[in-house]
Amino acid sequence: MARRCMLGCCLISVLAALPLWAADVAPVLISIDYAGDLGKVSPRVGFLGGLRDGTPEELLRPLNISLWRIGHQFRGRVAGGLPAAVDRVEALGASYKLVISDLVKSQPTDWNVYEADVKKLLGQVGPRAKRIIWEPVNEPDLSHKPIEKYYELYAHAFKALREVDPELQICGPSFAFPSYEKYQAFLNFCRERKLECNYLAWHHAGWDVQTPEKKGAKLGRLREFIDTYKDLKIREVNCDEWGGGPDKPTRENPGRLNAGLAAVWFYYLENVYKVDRACRANWGKEDDYLGGIVDQEHRPHPVYEVYRIYAQTKGQTRLDTKGCTGTIGALASKGSAGGLEVLLGSIDKGTQAVTIEVANLPQAASSVEVKVFAGKAKPETITAAMERRDGKLRIVLPKVETDRAYYVTMVSKK
Repeated sequence: MARRCMLGCCLISVLAALPLWAADVAPVLISIDYAGDLGKVSPRVGFLGGLRDGTPEELLRPLNISLWRIGHQFRGRVAGGLPAAVDRVEALGASYKLVISDLVKSQPTDWNVYEADVKKLLGQVGPRAKRIIWEPVNEPDLSHKPIEKYYELYAHAFKALREVDPELQICGPSFAFPSYEKYQAFLNFCRERKLECNYLAWHHAGWDVQTPEKKGAKLGRLREFIDTYKDLKIREVNCDEWGGGPDKPTRENPGRLNAGLAAVWFYYLENVYKVDRACRANWGKEDDYLGGIVDQEHRPHPVYEVYRIYAQTKGQTRLDTKGCTGTIGALASKGSAGGLEVLLGSIDKGTQAVTIEVANLPQAASSVEVKVFAGKAKPETITAAMERRDGKLRIVLPKVETDRAYYVTMVSKK
Protein backbone atom coordinates (compact mmCIF):
# COMPACT_ATOMS: atom_id res chain seq x y z
CA MET A 1 0.00 0.00 0.00
CA ALA A 2 2.79 2.43 0.93
CA ARG A 3 4.53 1.83 -2.39
CA ARG A 4 1.37 2.63 -4.35
CA CYS A 5 0.77 5.80 -2.30
CA MET A 6 4.32 6.92 -3.06
CA LEU A 7 3.62 6.24 -6.73
CA GLY A 8 0.55 8.44 -6.63
CA CYS A 9 2.47 11.31 -5.03
CA CYS A 10 5.56 11.13 -7.26
CA LEU A 11 4.09 10.07 -10.61
CA ILE A 12 3.89 13.51 -12.20
CA SER A 13 7.43 14.52 -11.22
CA VAL A 14 8.86 11.21 -12.45
CA LEU A 15 7.10 11.47 -15.79
CA ALA A 16 8.13 15.08 -16.17
CA ALA A 17 11.76 14.00 -16.09
CA LEU A 18 11.34 11.50 -18.91
CA PRO A 19 9.31 11.47 -22.13
CA LEU A 20 6.23 9.34 -21.69
CA TRP A 21 7.38 6.91 -24.33
CA ALA A 22 10.81 6.42 -22.76
CA ALA A 23 11.25 3.64 -20.21
CA ASP A 24 13.92 1.29 -18.94
CA VAL A 25 11.69 -1.63 -19.94
CA ALA A 26 9.45 -1.37 -22.98
CA PRO A 27 5.89 -1.24 -21.64
CA VAL A 28 2.89 -3.10 -22.94
CA LEU A 29 1.23 -0.83 -25.48
CA ILE A 30 -2.55 -0.83 -25.47
CA SER A 31 -3.79 0.95 -28.61
CA ILE A 32 -7.36 2.27 -28.65
CA ASP A 33 -9.04 3.73 -31.70
CA TYR A 34 -11.70 6.19 -30.57
CA ALA A 35 -13.20 6.00 -34.08
CA GLY A 36 -13.11 2.19 -34.15
CA ASP A 37 -16.69 1.46 -33.16
CA LEU A 38 -17.37 -2.24 -32.57
CA GLY A 39 -21.04 -1.92 -31.65
CA LYS A 40 -22.96 -1.62 -28.42
CA VAL A 41 -21.57 -3.15 -25.27
CA SER A 42 -23.39 -6.20 -23.88
CA PRO A 43 -21.68 -7.05 -20.57
CA ARG A 44 -21.11 -10.76 -19.88
CA VAL A 45 -22.29 -10.62 -16.28
CA GLY A 46 -24.13 -13.61 -14.84
CA PHE A 47 -24.11 -15.99 -11.88
CA LEU A 48 -24.46 -19.64 -11.00
CA GLY A 49 -26.85 -19.94 -8.05
CA GLY A 50 -26.56 -17.39 -5.25
CA LEU A 51 -30.09 -16.01 -5.68
CA ARG A 52 -31.75 -15.17 -2.35
CA ASP A 53 -34.81 -13.28 -1.25
CA GLY A 54 -32.57 -11.20 1.02
CA THR A 55 -30.22 -9.95 -1.69
CA PRO A 56 -30.99 -6.21 -2.10
CA GLU A 57 -32.23 -5.05 -5.46
CA GLU A 58 -29.92 -2.03 -5.30
CA LEU A 59 -27.01 -4.46 -5.24
CA LEU A 60 -28.22 -6.48 -8.22
CA ARG A 61 -29.59 -3.93 -10.65
CA PRO A 62 -26.33 -2.04 -11.30
CA LEU A 63 -24.77 -5.33 -12.46
CA ASN A 64 -27.02 -5.60 -15.55
CA ILE A 65 -27.12 -9.38 -15.15
CA SER A 66 -27.99 -11.12 -18.43
CA LEU A 67 -27.94 -14.81 -17.41
CA TRP A 68 -28.64 -16.65 -14.16
CA ARG A 69 -28.04 -20.40 -14.16
CA ILE A 70 -29.93 -22.05 -11.30
CA GLY A 71 -30.86 -25.68 -10.72
CA HIS A 72 -31.58 -26.71 -7.13
CA GLN A 73 -30.04 -23.57 -5.59
CA PHE A 74 -33.37 -21.75 -5.18
CA ARG A 75 -34.42 -24.24 -2.48
CA GLY A 76 -34.51 -22.67 0.96
CA ARG A 77 -33.46 -19.33 -0.46
CA VAL A 78 -36.48 -18.16 -2.46
CA ALA A 79 -39.70 -18.45 -0.47
CA GLY A 80 -41.88 -18.75 -3.55
CA GLY A 81 -39.87 -21.67 -4.92
CA LEU A 82 -38.93 -22.16 -8.54
CA PRO A 83 -41.68 -19.95 -10.07
CA ALA A 84 -40.67 -17.04 -7.83
CA ALA A 85 -37.00 -17.55 -8.66
CA VAL A 86 -37.75 -17.39 -12.38
CA ASP A 87 -39.89 -14.27 -11.92
CA ARG A 88 -37.19 -12.45 -9.97
CA VAL A 89 -34.46 -13.28 -12.48
CA GLU A 90 -36.63 -12.06 -15.34
CA ALA A 91 -37.55 -8.89 -13.44
CA LEU A 92 -33.83 -8.11 -13.32
CA GLY A 93 -33.70 -8.35 -17.11
CA ALA A 94 -31.87 -11.70 -17.18
CA SER A 95 -32.64 -15.09 -18.66
CA TYR A 96 -33.08 -18.12 -16.40
CA LYS A 97 -31.17 -21.27 -17.32
CA LEU A 98 -32.47 -24.31 -15.44
CA VAL A 99 -30.28 -27.38 -14.95
CA ILE A 100 -32.74 -30.25 -15.19
CA SER A 101 -30.32 -32.80 -13.72
CA ASP A 102 -30.40 -30.90 -10.41
CA LEU A 103 -34.11 -31.70 -10.11
CA VAL A 104 -34.67 -34.83 -12.22
CA LYS A 105 -32.61 -38.03 -12.06
CA SER A 106 -30.19 -38.00 -14.99
CA GLN A 107 -29.32 -41.73 -15.04
CA PRO A 108 -32.80 -43.15 -15.68
CA THR A 109 -33.60 -46.82 -16.16
CA ASP A 110 -36.96 -46.09 -17.80
CA TRP A 111 -37.19 -43.38 -20.48
CA ASN A 112 -40.96 -43.08 -20.10
CA VAL A 113 -40.52 -42.22 -16.42
CA TYR A 114 -37.76 -39.74 -17.22
CA GLU A 115 -39.84 -37.93 -19.83
CA ALA A 116 -42.80 -37.81 -17.44
CA ASP A 117 -40.58 -36.30 -14.72
CA VAL A 118 -39.33 -33.62 -17.12
CA LYS A 119 -42.89 -32.76 -18.08
CA LYS A 120 -43.84 -32.57 -14.40
CA LEU A 121 -41.02 -30.06 -13.87
CA LEU A 122 -42.30 -28.02 -16.81
CA GLY A 123 -45.71 -27.97 -15.16
CA GLN A 124 -44.25 -26.35 -12.04
CA VAL A 125 -43.38 -23.18 -13.96
CA GLY A 126 -46.34 -23.16 -16.35
CA PRO A 127 -46.17 -20.44 -19.02
CA ARG A 128 -42.69 -19.44 -17.81
CA ALA A 129 -41.35 -22.63 -19.40
CA LYS A 130 -41.19 -20.93 -22.79
CA ARG A 131 -38.80 -18.27 -21.46
CA ILE A 132 -36.48 -20.65 -19.61
CA ILE A 133 -33.34 -22.14 -21.18
CA TRP A 134 -33.52 -25.86 -20.36
CA GLU A 135 -30.22 -27.68 -19.79
CA PRO A 136 -30.55 -31.47 -19.44
CA VAL A 137 -27.30 -32.25 -17.56
CA ASN A 138 -24.49 -30.34 -15.87
CA GLU A 139 -21.04 -31.29 -17.21
CA PRO A 140 -22.05 -34.57 -18.89
CA ASP A 141 -18.46 -35.42 -19.81
CA LEU A 142 -17.94 -36.12 -16.10
CA SER A 143 -21.18 -37.92 -15.33
CA HIS A 144 -21.92 -39.86 -18.54
CA LYS A 145 -19.31 -42.27 -19.84
CA PRO A 146 -19.27 -43.09 -22.63
CA ILE A 147 -20.64 -39.73 -23.71
CA GLU A 148 -23.17 -41.45 -25.96
CA LYS A 149 -25.20 -42.11 -22.82
CA TYR A 150 -25.65 -38.37 -22.50
CA TYR A 151 -26.54 -38.08 -26.17
CA GLU A 152 -29.46 -40.44 -25.62
CA LEU A 153 -30.59 -38.57 -22.52
CA TYR A 154 -30.49 -35.31 -24.47
CA ALA A 155 -32.70 -36.80 -27.16
CA HIS A 156 -35.34 -37.82 -24.58
CA ALA A 157 -35.16 -34.44 -22.82
CA PHE A 158 -35.67 -32.71 -26.17
CA LYS A 159 -38.63 -35.00 -26.94
CA ALA A 160 -40.29 -34.26 -23.60
CA LEU A 161 -39.79 -30.52 -23.92
CA ARG A 162 -41.13 -30.27 -27.44
CA GLU A 163 -44.15 -32.47 -26.73
CA VAL A 164 -45.20 -29.89 -24.14
CA ASP A 165 -44.40 -26.88 -26.31
CA PRO A 166 -42.63 -26.95 -29.70
CA GLU A 167 -40.99 -23.58 -28.95
CA LEU A 168 -39.20 -24.50 -25.73
CA GLN A 169 -35.44 -23.72 -25.71
CA ILE A 170 -32.84 -26.41 -25.02
CA CYS A 171 -29.14 -26.08 -24.20
CA GLY A 172 -26.47 -28.50 -25.33
CA PRO A 173 -23.74 -30.07 -23.17
CA SER A 174 -21.93 -27.74 -20.78
CA PHE A 175 -18.70 -29.67 -20.98
CA ALA A 176 -16.33 -29.37 -18.03
CA PHE A 177 -13.44 -29.98 -20.41
CA PRO A 178 -14.68 -28.34 -23.60
CA SER A 179 -13.22 -28.55 -27.08
CA TYR A 180 -14.27 -27.74 -30.60
CA GLU A 181 -14.20 -31.41 -31.57
CA LYS A 182 -16.43 -32.53 -28.66
CA TYR A 183 -19.14 -30.06 -29.66
CA GLN A 184 -18.80 -30.98 -33.31
CA ALA A 185 -19.41 -34.65 -32.49
CA PHE A 186 -22.46 -33.78 -30.41
CA LEU A 187 -23.90 -31.52 -33.10
CA ASN A 188 -23.42 -34.25 -35.69
CA PHE A 189 -25.48 -36.55 -33.46
CA CYS A 190 -28.22 -33.88 -33.23
CA ARG A 191 -28.26 -33.50 -36.99
CA GLU A 192 -28.56 -37.27 -37.50
CA ARG A 193 -31.44 -37.49 -35.01
CA LYS A 194 -33.10 -34.28 -36.25
CA LEU A 195 -32.79 -32.56 -32.88
CA GLU A 196 -32.18 -28.91 -32.12
CA CYS A 197 -29.53 -27.33 -29.91
CA ASN A 198 -30.54 -23.73 -29.25
CA TYR A 199 -27.59 -22.86 -27.00
CA LEU A 200 -24.01 -24.05 -26.78
CA ALA A 201 -22.36 -23.77 -23.35
CA TRP A 202 -18.99 -24.57 -21.84
CA HIS A 203 -17.17 -24.36 -18.50
CA HIS A 204 -13.68 -23.42 -17.45
CA ALA A 205 -13.34 -23.10 -13.70
CA GLY A 206 -9.54 -23.22 -13.63
CA TRP A 207 -7.23 -20.45 -12.52
CA ASP A 208 -5.45 -19.78 -15.78
CA VAL A 209 -7.88 -18.02 -18.10
CA GLN A 210 -5.65 -18.98 -21.03
CA THR A 211 -5.72 -22.74 -20.40
CA PRO A 212 -8.42 -23.72 -22.94
CA GLU A 213 -6.56 -21.97 -25.75
CA LYS A 214 -3.20 -23.34 -24.62
CA LYS A 215 -4.66 -26.84 -24.86
CA GLY A 216 -6.11 -26.25 -28.30
CA ALA A 217 -9.78 -26.19 -27.28
CA LYS A 218 -10.53 -23.60 -29.99
CA LEU A 219 -13.47 -22.22 -27.99
CA GLY A 220 -13.35 -18.94 -29.88
CA ARG A 221 -14.33 -20.90 -32.99
CA LEU A 222 -17.56 -22.33 -31.55
CA ARG A 223 -19.46 -19.48 -33.19
CA GLU A 224 -18.73 -21.14 -36.53
CA PHE A 225 -21.30 -23.77 -35.61
CA ILE A 226 -24.12 -21.21 -35.70
CA ASP A 227 -23.72 -21.05 -39.49
CA THR A 228 -22.53 -24.56 -40.26
CA TYR A 229 -25.40 -26.15 -38.31
CA LYS A 230 -28.21 -23.77 -39.18
CA ASP A 231 -30.72 -26.61 -39.08
CA LEU A 232 -30.02 -27.01 -35.35
CA LYS A 233 -31.08 -23.38 -34.71
CA ILE A 234 -28.20 -22.41 -32.43
CA ARG A 235 -28.86 -18.93 -31.02
CA GLU A 236 -25.94 -18.27 -28.69
CA VAL A 237 -22.65 -19.53 -27.32
CA ASN A 238 -22.33 -19.09 -23.54
CA CYS A 239 -19.77 -19.77 -20.84
CA ASP A 240 -21.93 -20.50 -17.83
CA GLU A 241 -19.19 -21.35 -15.34
CA TRP A 242 -15.97 -19.33 -15.34
CA GLY A 243 -13.27 -18.48 -12.83
CA GLY A 244 -11.28 -20.30 -10.20
CA GLY A 245 -12.16 -21.27 -6.67
CA PRO A 246 -11.85 -19.14 -3.55
CA ASP A 247 -8.43 -20.27 -2.30
CA LYS A 248 -5.96 -19.02 -4.91
CA PRO A 249 -3.71 -17.46 -6.07
CA THR A 250 -2.60 -16.13 -2.68
CA ARG A 251 -3.98 -15.77 0.81
CA GLU A 252 -4.01 -12.00 0.35
CA ASN A 253 -5.95 -12.14 -2.89
CA PRO A 254 -8.31 -15.13 -2.83
CA GLY A 255 -10.40 -15.75 -5.93
CA ARG A 256 -13.55 -14.15 -4.62
CA LEU A 257 -11.65 -10.87 -4.18
CA ASN A 258 -9.43 -10.98 -7.24
CA ALA A 259 -10.25 -7.80 -9.14
CA GLY A 260 -7.56 -8.26 -11.78
CA LEU A 261 -8.69 -11.78 -12.64
CA ALA A 262 -12.28 -10.57 -13.07
CA ALA A 263 -11.22 -7.80 -15.45
CA VAL A 264 -9.07 -10.16 -17.52
CA TRP A 265 -11.90 -12.72 -17.66
CA PHE A 266 -14.31 -10.10 -19.00
CA TYR A 267 -11.76 -9.26 -21.70
CA TYR A 268 -11.37 -12.95 -22.62
CA LEU A 269 -15.10 -13.62 -22.65
CA GLU A 270 -15.68 -10.80 -25.11
CA ASN A 271 -12.60 -10.93 -27.31
CA VAL A 272 -11.00 -14.38 -27.13
CA TYR A 273 -13.86 -16.77 -26.42
CA LYS A 274 -16.50 -14.49 -27.99
CA VAL A 275 -19.42 -15.71 -25.92
CA ASP A 276 -22.82 -14.03 -25.84
CA ARG A 277 -23.39 -14.41 -22.11
CA ALA A 278 -21.55 -15.84 -19.12
CA CYS A 279 -21.92 -16.85 -15.46
CA ARG A 280 -19.37 -16.68 -12.66
CA ALA A 281 -18.84 -20.11 -11.08
CA ASN A 282 -20.00 -20.80 -7.53
CA TRP A 283 -17.68 -22.65 -5.15
CA GLY A 284 -19.93 -22.65 -2.09
CA LYS A 285 -19.75 -21.02 1.34
CA GLU A 286 -18.64 -17.37 0.99
CA ASP A 287 -18.30 -17.81 -2.76
CA ASP A 288 -22.00 -18.65 -2.90
CA TYR A 289 -22.88 -14.99 -2.44
CA LEU A 290 -22.87 -13.67 -6.00
CA GLY A 291 -19.74 -15.61 -6.81
CA GLY A 292 -17.96 -14.13 -3.81
CA ILE A 293 -18.12 -10.46 -4.83
CA VAL A 294 -20.16 -9.65 -1.70
CA ASP A 295 -19.95 -11.08 1.81
CA GLN A 296 -22.64 -13.02 3.66
CA GLU A 297 -24.19 -9.74 4.83
CA HIS A 298 -24.33 -8.58 1.19
CA ARG A 299 -21.62 -5.98 1.77
CA PRO A 300 -19.66 -5.48 -1.45
CA HIS A 301 -16.01 -6.42 -1.71
CA PRO A 302 -13.87 -4.13 -3.93
CA VAL A 303 -14.20 -6.61 -6.79
CA TYR A 304 -17.95 -5.88 -6.82
CA GLU A 305 -17.05 -2.42 -8.13
CA VAL A 306 -15.14 -4.02 -11.01
CA TYR A 307 -18.29 -5.93 -11.96
CA ARG A 308 -20.41 -2.80 -11.58
CA ILE A 309 -18.06 -0.64 -13.65
CA TYR A 310 -17.99 -3.27 -16.39
CA ALA A 311 -21.76 -3.74 -16.25
CA GLN A 312 -22.47 -0.03 -16.44
CA THR A 313 -20.94 0.12 -19.91
CA LYS A 314 -24.06 -1.61 -21.22
CA GLY A 315 -25.27 0.29 -24.26
CA GLN A 316 -22.04 2.25 -24.64
CA THR A 317 -19.93 1.85 -27.77
CA ARG A 318 -17.18 -0.74 -27.53
CA LEU A 319 -13.94 0.49 -29.12
CA ASP A 320 -11.33 -1.37 -31.10
CA THR A 321 -8.46 -2.17 -28.72
CA LYS A 322 -5.21 -3.89 -29.62
CA GLY A 323 -2.09 -4.95 -27.76
CA CYS A 324 -3.56 -7.01 -24.93
CA THR A 325 -1.38 -9.92 -23.83
CA GLY A 326 -2.21 -13.30 -22.40
CA THR A 327 -2.11 -11.84 -18.90
CA ILE A 328 -3.19 -8.23 -19.41
CA GLY A 329 -6.62 -7.42 -20.83
CA ALA A 330 -8.30 -4.10 -21.53
CA LEU A 331 -11.83 -3.13 -22.54
CA ALA A 332 -12.48 0.37 -23.84
CA SER A 333 -15.74 2.17 -24.51
CA LYS A 334 -17.10 5.63 -25.20
CA GLY A 335 -18.46 6.91 -21.92
CA SER A 336 -20.91 9.69 -21.24
CA ALA A 337 -20.24 13.28 -22.27
CA GLY A 338 -17.68 12.26 -24.88
CA GLY A 339 -15.37 10.62 -22.38
CA LEU A 340 -13.42 7.40 -22.65
CA GLU A 341 -13.50 4.49 -20.21
CA VAL A 342 -10.91 1.73 -19.99
CA LEU A 343 -11.11 -1.27 -17.65
CA LEU A 344 -7.74 -2.97 -17.48
CA GLY A 345 -6.68 -5.99 -15.44
CA SER A 346 -3.51 -7.94 -14.91
CA ILE A 347 -2.77 -11.48 -13.79
CA ASP A 348 0.89 -11.17 -14.74
CA LYS A 349 3.12 -12.67 -12.07
CA GLY A 350 5.25 -9.55 -11.97
CA THR A 351 4.83 -5.80 -12.30
CA GLN A 352 4.47 -4.39 -15.79
CA ALA A 353 4.46 -0.90 -17.24
CA VAL A 354 1.47 -0.28 -19.51
CA THR A 355 1.08 2.57 -21.98
CA ILE A 356 -2.43 3.43 -23.13
CA GLU A 357 -2.41 5.16 -26.50
CA VAL A 358 -5.62 6.68 -27.89
CA ALA A 359 -5.97 7.62 -31.56
CA ASN A 360 -8.66 9.81 -33.13
CA LEU A 361 -9.76 11.39 -29.88
CA PRO A 362 -11.93 14.27 -31.17
CA GLN A 363 -10.94 16.69 -28.42
CA ALA A 364 -8.05 17.10 -26.05
CA ALA A 365 -8.55 15.33 -22.76
CA SER A 366 -8.86 17.63 -19.79
CA SER A 367 -8.17 15.03 -17.12
CA VAL A 368 -7.37 11.39 -16.53
CA GLU A 369 -8.34 9.48 -13.41
CA VAL A 370 -7.17 6.01 -12.51
CA LYS A 371 -8.82 3.94 -9.79
CA VAL A 372 -7.10 0.78 -8.58
CA PHE A 373 -8.99 -2.18 -7.10
CA ALA A 374 -7.17 -4.92 -5.21
CA GLY A 375 -7.91 -7.53 -2.55
CA LYS A 376 -9.87 -6.30 0.44
CA ALA A 377 -8.46 -2.78 0.36
CA LYS A 378 -10.57 0.22 -0.51
CA PRO A 379 -10.11 1.47 -4.08
CA GLU A 380 -7.20 3.85 -4.49
CA THR A 381 -7.10 6.77 -6.92
CA ILE A 382 -3.79 7.60 -8.55
CA THR A 383 -2.95 10.50 -10.84
CA ALA A 384 -1.64 9.85 -14.33
CA ALA A 385 0.07 12.32 -16.64
CA MET A 386 -1.01 12.81 -20.26
CA GLU A 387 0.90 13.67 -23.39
CA ARG A 388 0.04 14.23 -27.03
CA ARG A 389 2.44 12.76 -29.57
CA ASP A 390 1.92 12.23 -33.29
CA GLY A 391 -1.74 13.16 -32.88
CA LYS A 392 -2.29 10.50 -30.23
CA LEU A 393 -2.94 10.78 -26.52
CA ARG A 394 -0.64 8.68 -24.35
CA ILE A 395 -0.68 7.92 -20.67
CA VAL A 396 1.59 5.55 -18.78
CA LEU A 397 0.77 3.31 -15.86
CA PRO A 398 4.34 2.61 -14.69
CA LYS A 399 3.46 -0.24 -12.34
CA VAL A 400 0.49 -2.36 -13.26
CA GLU A 401 0.51 -5.00 -10.55
CA THR A 402 -0.78 -8.55 -10.60
CA ASP A 403 -4.37 -9.32 -9.57
CA ARG A 404 -5.37 -5.65 -9.68
CA ALA A 405 -7.93 -3.91 -11.86
CA TYR A 406 -7.44 -0.38 -13.17
CA TYR A 407 -10.34 1.83 -14.19
CA VAL A 408 -9.10 4.66 -16.39
CA THR A 409 -11.42 7.51 -17.33
CA MET A 410 -10.55 10.34 -19.68
CA VAL A 411 -12.76 13.41 -19.89
CA SER A 412 -12.57 15.60 -22.99
CA LYS A 413 -12.50 19.37 -22.85
CA LYS A 414 -15.75 21.04 -23.83
